Amino acid sequence: MKKIIFLFLFLIFLSCFPIFIGASYVAWQVYAGNYSDFEKSRIIEILSKETVLYYADGQSQLGSLFGQEHRIYVTIDQIPQAMKDAIVSAEDEDFYNNVGIDPKGILRAAIHNIIFRTRQGASTITQQTVKNLYGRKETDIYTKFQEMINAFKLEKMYPKEQILEFYLNQFHVTGNGRGVGVAAKYYFNKNVEDLSLVESSFIAGSVKGPEKYNPFTKTSVSGQDKAKKEAFIRKNYVLDRMLKTQKITKQQYDDAIKEQIPFNQGRFQFNELAVNQIISKQLIRPEILSAIGANNADEVGTMGLRITTTLEKDIQNAAQYGLRQNLSRIQMILNGFSAEPQSNFINIQKPELNSFYVGKVEIIDKTTDKENIKISFGIPVCNIDTEAINRVALITDQAFRRGKKKSLESLLNNIHLGQYVLTSVNKIKPDGQMFCDLEVRPRVQGAAIVLDKGKIIAMAGGFSSSEYNRAIFAERQPGSSFKLPVYYAAQQLGWSVLDPLSNIRDVFTWQGKFYFPRPDHAITSMETTILGAGAKSENLASIWILKHLLDKLSYDQYLDLLNFLDITGNGKSNEQSLALIANKFNATPDNEIYLKSGILEKIKSNMLSDLNIIANSRLKVFLRTLHYGNTFEKEEQFINDDKELQPKEKELRLNILRNNLLRWNRTAAQARKAIESLNQIVSGSPVTELDRDFFLSFAKTEDDNLVFLSQNPWRPDITSNLVQGMNITPLSLDSLLTLIRSNSSVLNSSNVMLDGVIPLSLIDSINSELAKKWKDIQNAPPIERLYWNDDFRYSLGMYYAANMVNDMGVQQPLKWVQSFPLGSNDVTLADLALMYQTFLTGKTYRYFNTVQPNQLVLIKRIEDASGNLLWEAKAKEYQFSDNFYSAPTLNTLRGTVTGGTAYVLNKSMILRSEKEDVDKQLLLAQIKIPVFGKTGTTNDYKNGTYVGFLPYPVAKGDILSSDNAYTIASYIGYDSNEPMVRKGYRVYGGGAIPAWEEIAHAIIKGQDFAEKLDWKYLADKKIHSIPFDYGSGLSQVVVPINSGISLSAQEPEDENANGQPENPYANDYSDTGQRLFKIYLSGSLSDGVFIPKRRVAFYNPVPPPQTPVISLGVSEQNENEKTQKQNGPVTPVPLSSFSEKLDNSYESNLNSADDDELPKGAKPGAKNYEYGLPAPPPGLQN
Repeated sequence: MKKIIFLFLFLIFLSCFPIFIGASYVAWQVYAGNYSDFEKSRIIEILSKETVLYYADGQSQLGSLFGQEHRIYVTIDQIPQAMKDAIVSAEDEDFYNNVGIDPKGILRAAIHNIIFRTRQGASTITQQTVKNLYGRKETDIYTKFQEMINAFKLEKMYPKEQILEFYLNQFHVTGNGRGVGVAAKYYFNKNVEDLSLVESSFIAGSVKGPEKYNPFTKTSVSGQDKAKKEAFIRKNYVLDRMLKTQKITKQQYDDAIKEQIPFNQGRFQFNELAVNQIISKQLIRPEILSAIGANNADEVGTMGLRITTTLEKDIQNAAQYGLRQNLSRIQMILNGFSAEPQSNFINIQKPELNSFYVGKVEIIDKTTDKENIKISFGIPVCNIDTEAINRVALITDQAFRRGKKKSLESLLNNIHLGQYVLTSVNKIKPDGQMFCDLEVRPRVQGAAIVLDKGKIIAMAGGFSSSEYNRAIFAERQPGSSFKLPVYYAAQQLGWSVLDPLSNIRDVFTWQGKFYFPRPDHAITSMETTILGAGAKSENLASIWILKHLLDKLSYDQYLDLLNFLDITGNGKSNEQSLALIANKFNATPDNEIYLKSGILEKIKSNMLSDLNIIANSRLKVFLRTLHYGNTFEKEEQFINDDKELQPKEKELRLNILRNNLLRWNRTAAQARKAIESLNQIVSGSPVTELDRDFFLSFAKTEDDNLVFLSQNPWRPDITSNLVQGMNITPLSLDSLLTLIRSNSSVLNSSNVMLDGVIPLSLIDSINSELAKKWKDIQNAPPIERLYWNDDFRYSLGMYYAANMVNDMGVQQPLKWVQSFPLGSNDVTLADLALMYQTFLTGKTYRYFNTVQPNQLVLIKRIEDASGNLLWEAKAKEYQFSDNFYSAPTLNTLRGTVTGGTAYVLNKSMILRSEKEDVDKQLLLAQIKIPVFGKTGTTNDYKNGTYVGFLPYPVAKGDILSSDNAYTIASYIGYDSNEPMVRKGYRVYGGGAIPAWEEIAHAIIKGQDFAEKLDWKYLADKKIHSIPFDYGSGLSQVVVPINSGISLSAQEPEDENANGQPENPYANDYSDTGQRLFKIYLSGSLSDGVFIPKRRVAFYNPVPPPQTPVISLGVSEQNENEKTQKQNGPVTPVPLSSFSEKLDNSYESNLNSADDDELPKGAKPGAKNYEYGLPAPPPGLQN
């Protein structure tokens, strides 16, 4: 028994011994340990420790994260009691009684962690202060133990109020701001001592997750509302704790619990806050936190890291300067010149180039023809010379057109001695002499961003660099710049950029809605191509191709598309797929209207390949705009009742609606009845007075063709609308009978023109083919019938385009709307640039392990204070889409510059140099740099966007190509979405070009393009345009820029010594010439006609799918070439659907070809979706 007792006591001793040793160690550390790091001066130093941000060169400092200048340090006596009570109640209600740790809390957390396998904290305010002061990279027992010792040390050194002061000055608020002083200023725009109970309780509650409760960082109304709701709940949680701990009375509680949080955003001193916000967001990526040994973003601020960003200093400065100057320019145009209040004046000792300052007008010299104004910044003086003054005068006169003299007088009369004005420094000579431009502080805002393979090279978020970052967060409508993704999707679905597109006023129906899009400029051609539509920014053609995205797909390819979009396949039964289609697309296989509409579209497509129809412009327009017509009469009534529509627009829409098959069928029935009666009269039947009135519906053309009019031709008020300018002669019955007896064939259905537009026989032919196909599909499977459903095809095309855009990096959910190509969805400029970047090579880039498929990165590398590398950005490249589509897309974007809405860049984008002597020679040489892009303008001129590419050489001797190119995007627009309009002046997408241009010029000069591209050789050889490599295996084709349709073998116009065409494209919207330009596409020539290759290859979602990507086969020239050689060019259509007979073409679409039926050169067993076909015919001018 004694042995057992001894053993038991020995075991107790063994178990207690480690505790005794541990307690002894703690006691020794607390009472005899090193306290040098706990001196108050050392703690203040730690609180001020910065994580420094650098530009991409790793040397030039950009700013700092959580540095001392971003902290409003407050002492404990400045902090109201309510704030102290709130933070203690929320974070550590036993703070004033504990010894720095909470044993009960630790035990409770340990039990919870063991039982529920989830982490629960038990840190006191003292422990949190220690952790934030001295860091805690690991979460093991030793680290926790050391943290406890440090907590005891802090408790020994300082009273509770001092510890609370330390804590209240180090918690994270937002961006690079820390502490209760910043929180008071940021959330409520007031000093700490003025905080109310409600405000204090919110700040205390937000400490654990400030981003969650911060409405100011949310970019949508719903996000702001959610943050405010969460903040209200969190505020009340703290109030509950304060009531429980008796820090407030029941009356105070009752009053505060109902009160909303009075958010009122204020500002505190930041350095490049717009950049810091993005850095902070990227720092919380798990892979970065793990690499740097931090648990959250709060810890980063005191780690003393070196963060090198991807921002190039010179390009960043150019982006900010270019944007600011452009915003000032636009503001002058819209609101004229205005002075600054004196309160904005600050003495500047050493002004910097390209910076903006408020100065005082000291001298206005009008004594000579060369006006001069001298501006004082305190000591330095800046000169505003005659050129700068005249430039401002012309800018302010753009809305008035008063002339140079009057505009100059008006400007000078508005500038007075002693006045304060905003200026920008544009030149500083070696002797210190400065030259400035006059500016105005803009209300209109904007942004700019530069990308290179996902890396943010530069970004400017507004006129001020320390405010809301519009480049990243502002969601704006991009206007016509969103046409490009539709064109890109079209190519993936089998279209060529040279296929003809309808460019006529028309109606588009979808989901029972009628849409009448309008052009925003005069239309010069009723047909265009993707190439022409992109260059001229054609609204009508862009919406037309959105509706017809799937027209080039065979039935097999349509099935593949359904599978790709996860509508079929993946184990889904037919019933499940049909239910998904019904729910998602509101489409069924039994909707007769949509099915017949789809069949009619196929009939029209085949008929439009008929050479006789191609030559007849009136018949071509009829087919292009013919609709089935169900519910059209209701829409006609709606239009007739619309009192807001202008009479001209109303009549145009009514005429569009009248061109429907159901109405033509009624007219055809009337015509057949009339013809039957006429045959009876000619055969001897008696004529009645009723007959005489009935036959007043006939007229004849100049060549004696018979015309049947659906309305009485003797009513001049309607005749002109019906025949639309045709020269016809109404016939009396006697004249009609005389014509028939002289030529009985005039009554043949092929010779009777309905309303002077179409032969009766054509309506009969359309109805015959429609009835045949309608009968054929009655017993077809539901999925096959849906292939003919016109509304479903429209929806499916939009769905594909919207999904593609999201997978290219646009994070905002996109609305399916018919105005999709016109940029009616809200997107950020960064996402727009990210999407455009993919057009270059078809590649997307990922830097982080997140679900976003195409990513931006702003952090290049992170090092510790000793320079040891902790994390580095490394891109994972994904081939998102086939590089086959890059050359056609780049050609389209090039057309916008060489002869479209961005033509100004065709003149200004030339080689320049920072070396003054070289630059003078380059200005004489005028060597153009190929740039690419697209403008975008929203309705009512509320937004203007330009996004495009600047290719760059990496080393001397490099050929410019899409492999190395900056994506640059800029926009302008009021934050309030007001129209940018003044008198007759409208700011469209081109208004964003000057900022883009300034950035591009800075890159060209700063990266010494001239030297790398061997400017001396180019100048000596009189080469006026730097070559661009669009890719291998491409053919050069010459097309007219206004339509892009005529493809006869032609040479481009000769250029003069300055590299300018002899027939310059002077006006984007009134050019009547045929300016030609070269394009580079995959294809071949046959008898002088270019035959483009096309390819159906859906994009690859990121990460890449596990199943193989569609195999691409190349089919060689086929029977279509023979047809084309004999009869001339024909409209390109897929191989599987090309046939002289309509019925055969449909059957070939619906049936999968066996291997022995594949086109020559195709691979058996593969999806051979590439083919080359004759190019479209010459365009017909209106």
